[in-house]
Amino acid sequence: MQVMKNALGISLFVAGSIFGAQAIAIDFVEAAPKQAKVLVDNDKVRVIHATFKKGDKVPAHSHPDIVVYILKEGKVKFTNADGKVVESDPKVGEAFFRPAVTHSHEHLEDSEAVIVELKK
Repeated sequence: MQVMKNALGISLFVAGSIFGAQAIAIDFVEAAPKQAKVLVDNDKVRVIHATFKKGDKVPAHSHPDIVVYILKEGKVKFTNADGKVVESDPKVGEAFFRPAVTHSHEHLEDSEAVIVELKK
């Protein structure tokens, strides 16, 4: 029994090492429960209204493919699972598609968006 537990532990460690943050990242709504409100959730999409204050930090989480519509512009610093840092400064009314991603983010200004997660 102990051998099986050790083998399972080693397998999980190896899987976590191979897949990095993607293996341990949580759902966006779980990562930002105070900022993210689910408006629609069905077998095709999940629509989320997200409101952030300057200084809000959201820990590593994953999204499937998403469409984002900006309601209130505000600078955001994203850190991808591979460590790459990207700053974004979208404008009100912009809409864009982003492929599935695992990242964390820090809000450098207040911001607000509607996020549509596409389900397969």
